[in-house]
Amino acid sequence: MTSNCQVLTPIEVRELLRMLERSDRFRRDTALGRGFHRGQVSYRERSATDSLHVVFDGDRVCAHVDRICPLNLDSERFVHYAWSAIMAHNWSILAGDIARFLGWRRQRCDVECPVEVEQQLIPDMVAGRAQAQRPEPTQIPFGLVDEAVHLLDTEAAPWSVQLEVRVSGVLDESRLRAALAQAMRSHPMARVRKMASVRSLRHDHWEIPAGVDIDPLQVVDCPDDAALAATRAELQSRGVPLAESPPLRARLARHPDGDVVMLNVNHAAMDGFGALRVLRSVARAYAGEPDPAPKVGFSEARAFAERLTGAEVFIIRVRRQLALLEKLRDLLVPPARLAPEGERNKAGYGFVHVALSPAQTQALVGLARAGTVNDVLLAALHLAIGRWNGEHARRCGRIGVLVPANLRPSAWRDDVAGNYSLPARVSTSRRSRRSPQAALAALSAQTRRKKGVGVGTALIEVLGRSPLFPLWLKQVTVMLLPLTGNRLVDTAMLSNLGAPTELPSFGPDAGSIVEVWFSPPARMPLGLAVGAVTAGGRLYLAFRYRLRLFNADAARQFVDGYLAELSSFLGPAVPAPTR
Repeated sequence: MTSNCQVLTPIEVRELLRMLERSDRFRRDTALGRGFHRGQVSYRERSATDSLHVVFDGDRVCAHVDRICPLNLDSERFVHYAWSAIMAHNWSILAGDIARFLGWRRQRCDVECPVEVEQQLIPDMVAGRAQAQRPEPTQIPFGLVDEAVHLLDTEAAPWSVQLEVRVSGVLDESRLRAALAQAMRSHPMARVRKMASVRSLRHDHWEIPAGVDIDPLQVVDCPDDAALAATRAELQSRGVPLAESPPLRARLARHPDGDVVMLNVNHAAMDGFGALRVLRSVARAYAGEPDPAPKVGFSEARAFAERLTGAEVFIIRVRRQLALLEKLRDLLVPPARLAPEGERNKAGYGFVHVALSPAQTQALVGLARAGTVNDVLLAALHLAIGRWNGEHARRCGRIGVLVPANLRPSAWRDDVAGNYSLPARVSTSRRSRRSPQAALAALSAQTRRKKGVGVGTALIEVLGRSPLFPLWLKQVTVMLLPLTGNRLVDTAMLSNLGAPTELPSFGPDAGSIVEVWFSPPARMPLGLAVGAVTAGGRLYLAFRYRLRLFNADAARQFVDGYLAELSSFLGPAVPAPTR
């Protein structure tokens, strides 16, 4: 079968890739299919007969029509081949070649005919050059953290940020939708979309369009707390695709105790601090208040992140390499795993929310101790994991918890949307967990040592800017992680947004902010993530867990154990926190 080939401009190649990626009719070829097109990108049309097959080789695009599609078309979401379809596909090619050789049938497409793709799918492409005359959209490469997070993201286990606020009043849907649109115009990373990957390139790239592709907001009626919890779980368990703008989804949940604004943000686009900055812009736009531009320009902020993750400073580079060696030790002595008490094959996230009282929060902040509030939260988590595993007769030697650190300078700590956080691990042994004081001392020493040096995870080190790791090899590296028994994956994660200098305020007609909740993602076998934020004099803790790890009852039991450990730091004069 003869393919028709054309040479396109880089803009046309990227646009054509993006349109195919977003189309429901086309699917990117599997590893098996790519084996026949080494170094190329291949897409197949989901059509049983007369299926278009498009192959990209740099700036050269070839297309032909397969009489029989070799894909298994029974699955709507996943692409894989069917042996019966492959045999039929190959026999149809062989039969066609024989027929043409004997002169029984003309060539399906000779080299003079144009590559035709329906105009509804790819407007102004291939048939003309109108697209090339348009201004080129802004394009930026993935940052190192963007890339590492994106490689970890899967549809089954979305790598996303939960952020939500509850107001005491009622929000107007149209005003909120307009405020979201205005905020996305203000923050480039709030409206990015991922360009289709090209194997010949070393990195993925973001495209920053002038507007967004879809409306991210939906309104849901939640007559009670159970309905609200179900809405939260449904939203946060949903993967946010990056092929379309914006990289976030929002819900306006109507509840008798006040409306709730929920955000699910793809972590490849921004971290928790960035999501909070975007939500603050939404609130200001809703209230009709000015939203000052960030104190640092977008390009300058991106360059700052690259300097940090690039480890230009010698001492930082050395310490990161030591951290990498520490990670490699896990191949021999892996971190402990939380004893599961969930449903092995159940996907999605569950949540338990706990708000400390002002008195409990003040006691936590005001205690005279060696360590910060974050150190105390970490110590309670390590002790709770040890307690849980002990109660379930599960081996629990060394516990490792990931702790993302905000690397933004203090001058614009809460001011820029993007990924400016690097996670570091803090560990405890059985010996260091012999008492709450011993655990706190051990963890405080580690956080003081690692704070400010940007010690990243081993994954970020391995997936660095080295030419030895092209994009396809990075993808393979992440795919092979389960073959190590996930020994490089830590026990749990804890992320603390601290006490933001300014909370989102939707104006007096919406009422005051009643609750603020935040949590980072949790990818199995790290199935538990704790998010903390202090607002209005109260500490809000969100426990986010995979349903494969905990069922609802088990999650509540674990949280009760955590609160019991936390109360040991507050002292007898302060009432113990409860759910």
